Amino acid sequence: MPVLIDYRVCDNAPGCGASRACPTGAIAFDRQQDKVLVNNDECVNCEHPPCTRYCPAGAVKFAASLEELAQLKAEIETSGLSKDDLLEQKYGVRPGDPRELGPNLIHVNDENFIREVLESPIPVVVDFWAEWCAPCRILAPTFKAMAAEYEGKMRFAKLDTEEASLTASQYGIMSIPTMLFFAGGRVVDHAVGALPAGALRQKVDRVLLQVAS
Repeated sequence: MPVLIDYRVCDNAPGCGASRACPTGAIAFDRQQDKVLVNNDECVNCEHPPCTRYCPAGAVKFAASLEELAQLKAEIETSGLSKDDLLEQKYGVRPGDPRELGPNLIHVNDENFIREVLESPIPVVVDFWAEWCAPCRILAPTFKAMAAEYEGKMRFAKLDTEEASLTASQYGIMSIPTMLFFAGGRVVDHAVGALPAGALRQKVDRVLLQVAS
């Protein structure tokens, strides 16, 4: 089945989930070109294509034939939609800047993680993110708004996995965004992906209830 990469939304990350999931190696990150490439000569007609499930940005596109693939490529090339437009269509949330802070929202790193997270007197949720990660930008405005809502009950922190790789490795972060919930210096819950506000609120409330009991 013909495949193409929609580079308007592709993160072009070395750890591309679609390439790791591809059973034939048809999708792979090319370090020379610094981008994800697809070789349709190696692509097979997977019954349930794993590459689409493991591409959170929705950059992997399928077509029924090469002719349809060419048409899809032409539509992409003439589209006036930006990456943020496309991500908003997919997730229903306008992407934000994951570096942006606000009330009850701080940055943590390898140096201050113990002090700010493990030694915190109240529970802490840490968002592990990276600059190139599209779903991380989708989560950013929701995470920021939730931080202000739960001030005094739970601390919210953001950790850039590129800058604080030691901590990210210590906690086995494989996919981002990943949120780890800490209480009393240990992980008590986790969530993976750009959760909508309702799902994130349920997670936070469940942790607070667990800690209080």
